[in-house]
Amino acid sequence: MRARHVLVTVLTIGLLAAPAHGAHARLRDDPRIERLRRLEAEVDRLLVRLQHLERAVGRAAVSYLDAARTAEAATAAVDQAQARLDERIRTAYQLGPGATLEAFLAAETLADVAAISEYTARTIALDERALQEVTRAQILATSSRAAAEAELRALTPRLQALRATVAAMQPKLTRAAQLARRARVEHARLVARRRAVAEAVLRADVWEDLRTLTWQEDQAPFLALLGPTGGQTCETPAGLIETGETFAGYASWYGWEFGGQPTAMGAIFDPRLFTAANRWLPLGSFLRVRNGDRCAIVLVNDRGPYGRLERVIDLSEAAARYLGVGVTWVQAEVLVVAPPG
Repeated sequence: MRARHVLVTVLTIGLLAAPAHGAHARLRDDPRIERLRRLEAEVDRLLVRLQHLERAVGRAAVSYLDAARTAEAATAAVDQAQARLDERIRTAYQLGPGATLEAFLAAETLADVAAISEYTARTIALDERALQEVTRAQILATSSRAAAEAELRALTPRLQALRATVAAMQPKLTRAAQLARRARVEHARLVARRRAVAEAVLRADVWEDLRTLTWQEDQAPFLALLGPTGGQTCETPAGLIETGETFAGYASWYGWEFGGQPTAMGAIFDPRLFTAANRWLPLGSFLRVRNGDRCAIVLVNDRGPYGRLERVIDLSEAAARYLGVGVTWVQAEVLVVAPPG
């Protein structure tokens, strides 16, 4: 299980923490402060670029994983088609080449002969169809694997651009921290920027190893319980029951910059799905999240949000957009899977 930390993106440029009383004139004349401001501005521009790159990489990662799943299903279809063909070959072998001739010789009437002829023709046709099924399945599997490989190749230059952006930021952050220390000003925002870069590096490492993420936990049975609307409802979907447990607090959201990353539940994060992160609810439980007169049913498949305890839930981008949530106070009700029977 991997703790998830939201990227801290600093978008506003301003003064550093106020200096001690009496030092204003000295700082205004200190050329290091102006250099520090310029470095901060450069880093912030790179952070914005990093955020855009991460969202692009997240989209590409999910596209690759979708293609990889299709390829995996196509390969399984080849195995099934081949098994059916093998069974027919075994049956034909067990009957032997003389089985049809013996059947004709044993026929007592013309009707028996006609029935044997029809059966033989159908058997041959079935064998041909089984062979065609294997051939079609093999073609589909080959094309699906090629599509997945193409998606993975398309991801590579985006990852390279992301890493290059991070590499460009790191020396600027180091230089800014040195200037801040020499000028004797606080640099808490620089620490936040360095943490954001370090977290981006960790996410990039996961994207490099996408092949291993294709076979993670299948959450499809849980997502099916969101109902035909995919969670866009205030009604309790069939298969879920209300617990009467409710809570309220601020909801935030996370999106494509985490696309393709593993969730605490094991499945990959896909911002298009109605899912959420929470710090204390059991994974695999559900929430009816209400904002005004609109509700969404979401699957809790991840942990978070971290760092801001007043935030009680991190919604996927799709669920947040549907509810109109940015950082918004919401009401939530816990739903669980109905027991069998």
